[in-house]
Amino acid sequence: MASAAPVKWHDCTEMLGVEAEYLPPGMECGTVDVPVNYDDPDGAQTEVALTRIKASTGQARSTIFGNPGGPGNYALNFWNPPLDGSAPAGLYENHDLVAVQPRGLYGSNPMVCEVEFVGPNAVNPLHDACFGTDPAYMASMTTENAARDTNAVREALELAEIDYLGVSYGTAIGTDFATLFPEHTGKMVLDSNTHPDWRWSEQAEQGAFAQEQRINDIFGWIAERDDYYGLGDTPLKVFHSWKWVTDQEVGGPANLTPPPAEIRDLPVELRGTALERPALDVINTTAPGRARVEGFARAAALQGLTNNATTGLYDATVGATYSEQAWPMLAHVLKYYNDGGQIARVDYETVGMMLAAQENRSPIYRTDIEMNSIITCNETAAPSNQLGVMAAKVDKATGGNRLTTRAAVEAAGDDCVGWDPIAQTIDPNGDELKTKPLVLHSEDDAITPIAGGQRVAEALGGTLVTVGGGDHGVFRTGNEAVDRIVMEFLETGIAVPGHVPGKPSPEPLPKWDAADRAAAAQEGMAGAVEGADDWYGTGRGDTPQATTAPAPGQAVQATNATAPAAATAPAAPAPVLPAPAPLPTPQQVHDQAQQALQGVAGQIDAAAKSLLAPPAAQ
Repeated sequence: MASAAPVKWHDCTEMLGVEAEYLPPGMECGTVDVPVNYDDPDGAQTEVALTRIKASTGQARSTIFGNPGGPGNYALNFWNPPLDGSAPAGLYENHDLVAVQPRGLYGSNPMVCEVEFVGPNAVNPLHDACFGTDPAYMASMTTENAARDTNAVREALELAEIDYLGVSYGTAIGTDFATLFPEHTGKMVLDSNTHPDWRWSEQAEQGAFAQEQRINDIFGWIAERDDYYGLGDTPLKVFHSWKWVTDQEVGGPANLTPPPAEIRDLPVELRGTALERPALDVINTTAPGRARVEGFARAAALQGLTNNATTGLYDATVGATYSEQAWPMLAHVLKYYNDGGQIARVDYETVGMMLAAQENRSPIYRTDIEMNSIITCNETAAPSNQLGVMAAKVDKATGGNRLTTRAAVEAAGDDCVGWDPIAQTIDPNGDELKTKPLVLHSEDDAITPIAGGQRVAEALGGTLVTVGGGDHGVFRTGNEAVDRIVMEFLETGIAVPGHVPGKPSPEPLPKWDAADRAAAAQEGMAGAVEGADDWYGTGRGDTPQATTAPAPGQAVQATNATAPAAATAPAAPAPVLPAPAPLPTPQQVHDQAQQALQGVAGQIDAAAKSLLAPPAAQ
């Protein structure tokens, strides 16, 4: 088969900008010219980059193309072997592995969009800058063209058929490829699927809802290990340990709805009585409203302007919803702060700049940085609703749940206000596939909820295998059962629907002893906090916390009071930056909230009366 646009091979160190020692053995790098518009194949051209790692045996049974997701994730290192040697048996030995970098990303003709096209009253500066710079190229950045570029690279490599592995958004590229080019589609593995009917506002909205539930799962995991962490024996108690830190963050408190209360959250006097269930029902039914009022009170007190902690704990918690393996580190950090560890803070001039940065885009617009917005806005099914965006942002600014208000913002198309979709997404269809795909999906995936995997399997006639837990991306992540299923499918094309367990829950990180502290101090890391040597300190305020129980089989370490002086000498504390004005007292916060609530109630009452008033005489 002749290739109309052959691969132009390049030196990988130059093309990728990395030293040779960091490249996988035998990696090859190249580019392929492709049409900007496939309806005009002889018109303007652009290029897409690719990497290839050839089968180590020299006898490839197939070529597997892969994409890690996004939109906008860097793809060229997708097939880099794991450093710990835990690759699935046979993957690197028996298959050529190709990654194609979608157009507009690094190596595939990224574009810097000119700010001169952004007017003073621009509704969407990204749209105006990029479409003003090169409208045809910007309009070409779609999932369908990513699939067509994949096919162009297949032709350039003179392959009649390719296998494919897509993760997250990479599954959308895969379903488009399978629908457009079924005759060139071999064995396809779709891992952690986006929902074909949710592109793209609803996908983001449903993901935000799922993340809130997964955060509650994190609190539950920590609560189950209360004998180790001492942060609370129920998800609600852990939530409050977490909220104590996040309430101090720049930008204001997280305002999440608390996890459901359990019997152990009730006063002892109510447990086991006839009031137990009614009390729980009242607490859980009123929890969203109480969280809303508390958030409004904090917003009325302008706490977002006076907070100056920069622990990053909220963002780290949301990030931990991707993988359960991140939970021990998150719990360790939370334990550190709750035991009196120093909370990083910034001056209030920096607070202002951080708040401004949260609300404004960079003045430099690059397609490789903004690809997620570009793809989703080019092809989102629902046009943006500017009033809906404004309402959701007002809700958040006045104390609404941060994740559900984010869901509302995403559903209203925040990024895409002033940006009309210019492409339709492809309905997946697997009728002509000779081998139906293997569809993998975690049951509690918080990034791409499992409904996406169910829909893809239905549309393509694929075999759905669900995986326990909630990790986003399950192949090549250490789950041997999943790896075996995938490798058997790549060899035989046969898969059996069913369920496999997720990876075992991770173990907590080990506690520090005196030697660990001494070594850390020598490296300039955090010194000891006076109190419990096996953790980090004694607790918030002036009240020491009880010593936590050691892990099974682990000896209790000496306290700082008995540890050698050289090992426990605290590092010099960082200077505390003074606030320009004292923080409001709880009573002041309460009074300000009451005034604000009365003002809002008055406006609502006046509006209601105006609606019910009889029409004025003409």
